Amino acid sequence: MKKKRQLPNLNALRAFEAAARHLNFRVASEELNITHSAISHHIRNLEDQLSVNLFARTGRNVVLTESGKLYLPILSEAFDRIADGANLVQSLERPNTLIVQVYITVAMYWLLPRIHEFYRVSKGIQAQLGTSYLDWSFDRQGVDVGIIWTNKKEADLVYLHLAEARLSPMCHVDLLKGKSPIKEPGDLLNHDILQLFNHNHDWSVWFEEAGIEDWAPDQAITYDNYLLALEAASKGRGVAMTNSPFATPRTPASSLVRPFGDKSCHSGDWYLVCKPELADSPKVRLFYKWLMNELENDKKSGQ
Repeated sequence: MKKKRQLPNLNALRAFEAAARHLNFRVASEELNITHSAISHHIRNLEDQLSVNLFARTGRNVVLTESGKLYLPILSEAFDRIADGANLVQSLERPNTLIVQVYITVAMYWLLPRIHEFYRVSKGIQAQLGTSYLDWSFDRQGVDVGIIWTNKKEADLVYLHLAEARLSPMCHVDLLKGKSPIKEPGDLLNHDILQLFNHNHDWSVWFEEAGIEDWAPDQAITYDNYLLALEAASKGRGVAMTNSPFATPRTPASSLVRPFGDKSCHSGDWYLVCKPELADSPKVRLFYKWLMNELENDKKSGQ
């Protein structure tokens, strides 16, 4: 007969894992939505049940004992696997819904104008978009797939290549003429450079490839996403960077233009990202195929 599992109280395990991860009982209580005293009570009970000390208390601070350090990664991995399993079961139970994590700029400029077409060709799969203004880590619990720009990969995720990421400047068409017309890369220094605080290397990479050395990121006006920077550029307030093929305005009536045409530089790659257990699911395969078809159509139409 298989030996019966002897598990500590699950609420106590959750309390310890949160407190150990943060090394802060108050933050753990906020995460689990219970009181500070409840966290302390759970941990005392767990220590009594295990007959070991998991924390060493030094004044107002707490540190993990050797036993606590050993136990934390085991519990964290176990809770991650439980959460992943719950997400997998939920995903299988909603075969006609695909939750997509995407940058707000990609959603506005590329995905929203055409997502209704995916619903049509997929015969009813609804893509629900979760957007962010900032860089993000892939949400392993809350989404099915993510459209992400990166030049680094995490070992426990699947990356399906979509396209090269290409950096190119965009500005209002009026900046191509007037007192300081933009005709060559060096002319950009006569105008405000609009950059992202979390992507301030974009312009450094582009200027370096263009052979311009007398520019530094602290000379730029900073925004927190491409959408805002490009909106400012559309008002004639400077020159913004795009990260095509996704984070680029595509409205025919847009006042934004590329002052140097197709001149661009490589900045990484765009991927469709998901967890391994979802990579071969019909809805993910269908979404990836549709994305690749849309990108191919864009190339043929010169976008």
